[in-house]
Amino acid sequence: MYMKLKFIFLLIALLNLNALTGWTQNSTVQSIVEKVELDSLTFFVKQLSGEEKVFINGVADTIYSRHIDQDGNEKAFQFIKQKLFSYGHEIDSQQFSTNGKNLFGIKTGTVFPDRKLIIGAHYDNRPAINIAPGADDNASGAAAVIEAARIFSRYDFPFTIVFAFWDEEEQGLIGSKAYTSFAAANGDSIIGYINLDMLGWDGNEDFVADLHTRPIAGSIQLAEKASEVNSRYSVGLNLNFVNPGIGATDHAAFWSNGFTAIGINEEYSNDFNPFYHSPADSLGQFNLQFYEKCTKLAIATLAECALDRNLVLSAKEQPFAKEMFKVYPNPVGHYLTIKKVTQGLNEYEVKVYNEMGQFIQMSSSNENININVSSYPTGTYILRISSIKGHPLETKTWIKL
Repeated sequence: MYMKLKFIFLLIALLNLNALTGWTQNSTVQSIVEKVELDSLTFFVKQLSGEEKVFINGVADTIYSRHIDQDGNEKAFQFIKQKLFSYGHEIDSQQFSTNGKNLFGIKTGTVFPDRKLIIGAHYDNRPAINIAPGADDNASGAAAVIEAARIFSRYDFPFTIVFAFWDEEEQGLIGSKAYTSFAAANGDSIIGYINLDMLGWDGNEDFVADLHTRPIAGSIQLAEKASEVNSRYSVGLNLNFVNPGIGATDHAAFWSNGFTAIGINEEYSNDFNPFYHSPADSLGQFNLQFYEKCTKLAIATLAECALDRNLVLSAKEQPFAKEMFKVYPNPVGHYLTIKKVTQGLNEYEVKVYNEMGQFIQMSSSNENININVSSYPTGTYILRISSIKGHPLETKTWIKL
């Protein structure tokens, strides 16, 4: 009897702790974290660093170097492209120099297809010699993004997820700068970016990982979310907040263009990889448990953000501070009116979704919109309002009586 009461009191205490901290696990995120496989990760690293053969268009080949001036750079691009395609993702790329190409796997969101969460890593490497494995820098990051693409292919998310692979990082972040400059000029809605650059070295086995952030857009908030995820899902890393984060890897290109971004990597300041940019940068130098934990942190943070349809990390994602539309009556029985209250806005479109995220209908106009909802089942619905070019403006919730 005593043991039973002790167990009950312990359970109540744990429940109260969760209520106070808000640290309740999302079962889908937990499922995603559990699908991270170290064997899968390390095999991708071996393939990208020349320890295992790759098959490109059915032909066996070896990637001996991914340096921009080596033919292995193009082989890596084609290999990763095939992996993304095999997972069912839409493929896109961006040629920004004579040889430089960024690669993207895209999983379109079910509710907010124009709002993007991006996880990325550079796939090129150094030194500029014929055989340069570049296992830690940065096959480790690229393999983690491939693993994320593999796992996320099994789930649906309200936001679009982009799996990005940057080229010519080693020449000065050229690939990521080209992408972010274009995205900023185009008005892309990027909720947040997670950068992975060198995840395998932990020479002193203290499980310290750097979390790079800056007070730009929602970068601090995204870093705090990663820290919460580390605790909530028992990832087991000792996180070292670096603020201001370094400018020598691809998250800096996002900061330079005002986007929310963080970087996750091994500890740079007190435990730097001595095999960096050398032919000895191989998988054999990895702390595999540490590498797995870094990958889990990145994937769990991405999943937490991707499943939160109310996520707002920064005001930059909301391009207009004032309310642009009124929706009435709410609740509604027959006709729902969307009234434009901002001057200077031209044609816009409205998409209606049910509370399960299923698309119902779309309307567009230069003026007010009236939607006949008489036949809609009783329940809660979501209006996603965007410019005719797809730039998100506002999201409204309304109730059908």
